[in-house]
Amino acid sequence: MSPLRFAFIVLVLCASCCFAQQGQPMRFETPKMNEEEEHSMHIPGSFEMQCDACTAVAFQLTSHLKRAEDKRPSLKKKGLSESEYLDIIEDVCNKAWENYGIKTVNGINRLSGEGLEAKDVAGMMQGGGKWPNRLKEKCSTLAGDVGEDDIYKEFRKKGELKTFLCKEVTTDCVRDAHGEL
Repeated sequence: MSPLRFAFIVLVLCASCCFAQQGQPMRFETPKMNEEEEHSMHIPGSFEMQCDACTAVAFQLTSHLKRAEDKRPSLKKKGLSESEYLDIIEDVCNKAWENYGIKTVNGINRLSGEGLEAKDVAGMMQGGGKWPNRLKEKCSTLAGDVGEDDIYKEFRKKGELKTFLCKEVTTDCVRDAHGEL
């Protein structure tokens, strides 16, 4: 191990010890869910939940479409065939949600998983239950309402789908549309 790397590790350990002594103790609690979060078959109506769900769908669709195109660099200009992107979108909607769940962040219940802000925030995540099916339904609804062809066209144009799906097609990530400041 190089002396520089060793010094960096020691510095990080010292800083974390000092912070732990001066900061508040960390407490982890399972999320407390309201009636809608606990029993509804749909994504609960809060701005945070709606935006997180849409963001998760956009992230998964973008990631899987990019991965498919990156596997075959010759497709960069031409793009995937219709049957390929239809299969990818269908697979994402049906299978991508097992590692998502709910986590309390700053007193607000948020979805946590790949592509979401809450993923890297320390805390306990409650996964499984209704969450995978809720996200599957959200993905399938977006794909059905927008259409797989338009989703793929937008992906090809911009290389990402969050703005399109979550701010243009829906207002899930537009705070003013939810009557909040």
